[in-house]
Formats: sequence, structure tokens, C-alpha cells
Amino acid sequence: MTHPESGENVFRLSPTTPSEVEDYLLTPRDNPERPAVYASGDVYTFLATSRETDFSFNFFDFFLPVNGGPPPHYHPFEHETWFVTAGEIQYNLGNQGTDSIVVPEGSLIFGPRNRVHGYQNLDSTASISGITPGARTLSLTTPGALDLFFDAISPRVINRDDPIPAFNPTDEDFLNIAEFSIRTGAGISFPSLDYEPPAGTFAYGLVLPEDAEEEVVEQAKALAKIDGFKVWTIGDRAGLPKRPTFTGPFGYEYTSLASFEETGIESSYNQFSLAPQATDTFVRANLIDSQVVEPTHSSAIGVANLELNEAGEIEYSLKVTDLDFGELVEGETAQTPDNELDDVTGLHIHAGERGSNGEHVFSILDPNHQDETDPSITINKDGSATISGTWNQTEKEIPSTLKDFFSNGGLPGQETDFYFQVHTEGNPEGEIRGQIAHTTDDFPDPIKSKVHEAFYVREGTLSFKINDEVRLAGPDTFVYVAPGNEYSVGNFGEIKAESLVVSVFPQTDDEPIVPDDTDYNPVYGSEGDDLLLADRKDKLVGGEGNDTLKIASGGDNLLYGGPGADRFWIADGQLPDTVPETRQTNLPPPFPPLPPLEDTKNTIVDFEQGIDTINIRGIEGISSFDDLKLLPAFGDLQSTSILATVDGIDGEISLANVSGVVFNEFSADDFVFA
Repeated sequence: MTHPESGENVFRLSPTTPSEVEDYLLTPRDNPERPAVYASGDVYTFLATSRETDFSFNFFDFFLPVNGGPPPHYHPFEHETWFVTAGEIQYNLGNQGTDSIVVPEGSLIFGPRNRVHGYQNLDSTASISGITPGARTLSLTTPGALDLFFDAISPRVINRDDPIPAFNPTDEDFLNIAEFSIRTGAGISFPSLDYEPPAGTFAYGLVLPEDAEEEVVEQAKALAKIDGFKVWTIGDRAGLPKRPTFTGPFGYEYTSLASFEETGIESSYNQFSLAPQATDTFVRANLIDSQVVEPTHSSAIGVANLELNEAGEIEYSLKVTDLDFGELVEGETAQTPDNELDDVTGLHIHAGERGSNGEHVFSILDPNHQDETDPSITINKDGSATISGTWNQTEKEIPSTLKDFFSNGGLPGQETDFYFQVHTEGNPEGEIRGQIAHTTDDFPDPIKSKVHEAFYVREGTLSFKINDEVRLAGPDTFVYVAPGNEYSVGNFGEIKAESLVVSVFPQTDDEPIVPDDTDYNPVYGSEGDDLLLADRKDKLVGGEGNDTLKIASGGDNLLYGGPGADRFWIADGQLPDTVPETRQTNLPPPFPPLPPLEDTKNTIVDFEQGIDTINIRGIEGISSFDDLKLLPAFGDLQSTSILATVDGIDGEISLANVSGVVFNEFSADDFVFA
């Protein structure tokens, strides 16, 4: 499908969208840098993608204009849980949609896999997206996959201020849905009139807020009498059970909305309120690799403490570990003489908000232009280095906005538009970086996340300390903490904070499928730049060097490039041998017949994006990236099939599979057509 205005192909991941999250993710719901698509006449924003959560869950913001919302369908692969954040939404539960209820903001609905649901905004205009009024609901799906489904079938949002296109599904849309579903077992299915969910399917769950109107409560009581429905309220309402409360992390009181037991030990959904607490703040910058605009994966870290003295000068002290400052200190030698890449070449304070690069406003260490007249560098006994000094007006004027940041105070996690950055021989554009921000020592004792933890701040502000970074989350902000990270949460604002909190168990059985290579003929390269040719049932192994691995004419081959910039030729002047793909069968209505599919059964096993290339030449009908169709490989969400329509083939041909790369992560830069 293409965008209705621009004609561009379906969504590809933005360069600003991380492919994996090792520590945490923080984003407002309408962040224009987050992926978003048009689906069912709505706008769906991906707050957490499958790749970011290691395929454990998706978290979406669904914006529904008036009359927006999907028709009845069910998910054979994932549970879906909605929390209405603005307006009222009618949920239609069951095959015929006769079991419907209009629920208000603050309601939670649990839709188990294989149970039918649809929902619609009848007339609510409580929120706005761009220029369009409507209603909103959050959507949690476990495990992750639904974002990939939307990527495969839906046009991307180019400008959130554009009008939302009308929802008029075509045969092409149903074809895309069918292709994704056949390959993955995920996506959506449309129920027949006599559809019955499989035995043992979980029950629908509905939790109403404390202030739900009596009419809604009465409708909920009627649903509670139907087999397959469970209904609760948060407050005390006659005739409906009340959700339990419990003491959660940091001693905060949680209200359970959906427990692990009720979701099949996949997720729990809770909420809490947190009163403000007093705090003393100070100014600090925590320097890490992930704050660099192009993250460096460096092991180095730094902590800078800053203070505005009575003379209006900024006193600073920065301690850095795992970088070599030795040759910058008089009388010292290199700390790591066998490694020049970690040698520090510069240290500056820059102007720029998080995620953007800015100019130097104060050069502390710079061989070309240094503002600091008397820096002190000390090599500590543990091998770290401490750089300290005073930024005064005679050296270079201190920006008034930076001085005001010190003078006016702020909440922990509130940041300036200034940052420290250390430059090295290995990373001259920046090795580690840290935004200058307010912080505090008044957080509760941290805990280490054992599962995926996600928060959605609904009202007020929450300050998060994740490892050593402190971040501030305002209303309608999503925060995700990956497993294995220490974190703490506090409310240091002026009003009570309301937050949702979701815990998801990691999924461990969805790794990319690596082909069994025991029956393949191995062909090995040397340490140099090799040319390896595959015929049929060959396993090419490039080894060291910049290798060329080429499919001559055969099929059912495995290609391992190894280290180096490798070129994988999957077609050069002729098509490889193919066999019919019998799994591509026709589906019942409303799906149209699917085209026949031929498969080369060739697989690239270790493709490295940004380093390797996939090459195609001399095939009529394939001359650019736009001539390809990328879909998940059969039975493997984390691998990609490269498909095309070519002369002489009835239907489509799968030119190759690429293991371990998701289809929406590819771009034209990964391919060469010559």
C-alpha cells in the first residue's frame, strides 16, 4: 500500500527509532519521530515496537476520530489490552458485536487472543491529533508482532497535521492482510457468523473507573452475566466486584487492573497515584554512549557536577572512566599505549537539546581553540580521570539561559539545552555525551527490572532514575525500562501524579530461525577477498575479508559472509532455480485469491546492515528498491523474504530470505542494482 498523498511505500523504520532498547525509552505520545500509520481510519503511533522490546510486546497510542475504529476481528497470535485515555469508545465484543458497551476514560478492556472484538468512536471529541478531534486509547499487545502487521498493510503518517484518510479497504488491503497472516500466524482474522473461539480461550475483562456513570455500570452488569466475560470496577459499586490493591515497588500502593494470572502469565496492568514529595536538587550531567546522536557502544562513562557560584561563574568537575587522558596531563604517558582509539582529543560544552548536535559554547579541552584557561586534569588511582575548572565570563560569555537554569531551580530530570561531550580518536564526532540536568538524591532505593516495565504518566509529572540517568516524564508520556536495568520513580512536582504501569514477561521462543546446514556442501573462503559461487545445496562461507558470494543458477543455498563488507549476489543475469511455495494457499472470503509464488530457497544467514549489500543485476522488471516487496519469512517474524514480479514467472518469486533482519528495517542502501 502507498501513502494516499505522497505515493510513498509503507512505513520503514525512521533512523531515529532504535532497533533495540538496552536500557530505557521515554517518549511523548505524539512524538513526531515515532513511527505512526493510518489504519481503519485512525492514527496508530508505535510507542514501543517489537524490535525495541525483543518481540515481547507492543505499546500503541490509538487515535480514533469520530466514526473511527476497526471492524470486528480477532488476533490468533496476541492478547490485546486497551486503556481509554480520552473520550468514550464503544467496544463490540463477540462475533455479531451485539455485546457492546460504551466505556469512559479510565476504562480497561482485556481482549484475549482468538476472541472477536471491534471498537468505534461514536461521537467523542475529547482529544485532538493534528487538526482532527477524536478519542484515544492505549493498546498493549503480547507478544510483539502487531506493529509489523501494521507496517505490512498500512500507509505511514508523513505529517500528523494532515487530514486522516478515509478508510475504504480494497482487495489489495485484504491481499496484504492475507500474505502477512499466512506467513506469520499473526495479524488479524475475520470471523465467520458461526465462529467459536477455541476451548480454553481466556475471558474478556472489563474494568470500569470509579466515576463511571450508572448507565454504564448497569450495562457492565449485563455483560458479567454472559459466559466469557469478567467485569470489575475500581471503586465500590453495588453488584460488581472491586479490583484488588497491593503494595508494589518502592512501597507505592497499586490498583490491579489485570493480573498475570488473568492474562496467562504474560502481562500485568496496574495503576498508582503518587503524592508530591519534597526534594533538594543539584545540577549534573551523566555522560554515556547512548546519548551521542550516533550511539557509539562505548564502555566509557562520565559524571559531571556543576554549580553556579556567587560570582556567577560555573564550577564543574567531570570524572571519566575507560578513556585515555594520559597524554593530556603534563608528566603522564598514555594510559592504554596499545590502543589509540580511546585517546581523548577534545572536551566541550555544546548547545543543543537531547538528540541533536549543537555548536561548542565552551571548549574545555581543544587543540584548535580552547576557552578554558586553567583546566585541571588528574589521573586517579582507579585509572579514571577528573577534569575540573571554572567557566567565567572573561574566558567566554556564559549563556543567560544556562545561568537561569541554575538560579531558577527545576524538577529532577528537567534538562537544559546544553550538554558535555568527550571526543576521541576512535569517535571524533563524540564518544560519550551527557545533557546538563537537575537531579536529586531523594529517590527511593532502586530496584533491578526482572521483566519489561512500562509506565504511562496520565497526570502530573514523574521523575525516573534509570541506572545513572534522571529523566522527567510529564502527562501522556510513555516510559519503558528494559529488563536488567536499575530504576527508581518519584514525584517531586507540585500535584499528585497518576500513572499506569505494565509488566511483561520476556518472550524467549521467537529467535530468528537459523537453517539446518548439515546436508549442505560447504565451500570456504580464505582470509582475503574471495569470490564464492553457489550451485545447488551449497553452503558458502566467506570468512575474513570483503567477499563476493554469488548464486550462479541453483537454489536452496546458504550464504555466510563472515566479517568484512560482503556482497551477496542473489540474481545476476538469470534467475536461480525455483520450486512452488505450497504454503501460499487461497483463503476464504473476504480474502481475494493470492498470487502463485515460486521460491529459490536461497538464504543469506548473516547479513550486516550498513556493511554488506544485496546485489541484483540483469533481471527484467527489477531495477530499483521500489521493484521489491519485503515480507516476513514463513514462520519467522525476525527474518525477511525478498519478493518481486518478473517476466517469465506466473505470480511472484521469492529471490532470497535474509535471516535475522526484520522486513521494515531494510532500505534502498542495503541493495545494489547494477
